[in-house]
Amino acid sequence: MLDIAFKDFKAKKGRAAMCIIGVMACVLLIGVVNLVLFEMENGLKGDLGTVNGKLFFEKNGTSYPPVGSIITESLGKEVLDRKVVDSQKSTLALFAPLEESSTDNSFTPTVIVGLTPGKEQAFIENTTINGTGSLVDQSSNAVILGSEAAKKYNVTVGDTFKVNDNKFKVIGVMSKVGSGWPLTIDSSMVMSLSHAQDISDRPDLISTVIIKPKAQYSAQDAENNLQDAYPKYSIYSENDTQKTIDNNLSQIKIFMNMISLFIFIVSMILIMNVMMMSVKEKTREIGTMRAIGTKRRSIMALIIYESLILSVIGGVIGILLMSPVYDILGILMGAKDVNFFHFAVPSAVVVQVALIVFVIGTFSGLIPAYLANRISPIEALRYE
Repeated sequence: MLDIAFKDFKAKKGRAAMCIIGVMACVLLIGVVNLVLFEMENGLKGDLGTVNGKLFFEKNGTSYPPVGSIITESLGKEVLDRKVVDSQKSTLALFAPLEESSTDNSFTPTVIVGLTPGKEQAFIENTTINGTGSLVDQSSNAVILGSEAAKKYNVTVGDTFKVNDNKFKVIGVMSKVGSGWPLTIDSSMVMSLSHAQDISDRPDLISTVIIKPKAQYSAQDAENNLQDAYPKYSIYSENDTQKTIDNNLSQIKIFMNMISLFIFIVSMILIMNVMMMSVKEKTREIGTMRAIGTKRRSIMALIIYESLILSVIGGVIGILLMSPVYDILGILMGAKDVNFFHFAVPSAVVVQVALIVFVIGTFSGLIPAYLANRISPIEALRYE
């Protein structure tokens, strides 16, 4: 039956080509949607990793990133002296959006992260850095840039650049770790706390205390201890970050899945209509096959095989085009360093799309196959 299905496919090239193009477009759209979700989920996992095992002591009612939190430096030092806090691995920190000219239209704002020199690891931890990751013995305007910030200002290690009236010298550039939204290391500009206070005009003020609990205390123990001691302040933890990420991602997932479902249904209807036309055109042929003893299941297999052939060809072409289309989408979104055909489509996305192609090809042929089986041999032989 498979060879007959191929013959039917070749005989109706125009109809088959239109169907393949439709399936390819649908598969391509579903694949790109899945790619966007996959990249977003991976990026957000990177975001979560930036707060792994840490606590953020900040003004009540604020969250992470604590750009809206303002507390005194003296209170921060008091928190560092708590018995549950590892003061060697914890630091005072100031988070503030970098004041830029109104001509800057970038989606993700650069955020100043002021830290105590020598305590940079409390924020950047083991992130790979090109250059140096320490502000100790560096000039007052030295900065360590996140990957997105370095790309935004088109600078690398050793460069000096200016934003409004502020001049900065790049001593390190961090590798990409997250999605860049709402804030990760990627969009940060790490500098000394004193310089951050000067630039943001917040003398003796900080946003948060980045806390690493002492080895004998769990993060939950430290959080409970600090919350009991400072009930008017918030202790933002990794669990809170996870909730924020889940809430943000769930809305996007629902929207993306609705788009994928709509595209999936369109694909099914498209192939189903083509196969029903095929069944109608082959009514006499099917009647002849039934008359000479061809079994019903063989007729059904013939229709499903043809449906699968159309779906697989369209699906393979769609999968091959996913990488360049994703690159084009990146360019439209503002990416500047895109290398076509260099983006490797994750195997998980390929498997998802392949399963969708199989389901489309199989189930869109079921109704036409059922109709084919209902054709009476006698009536079919009279069909013109």
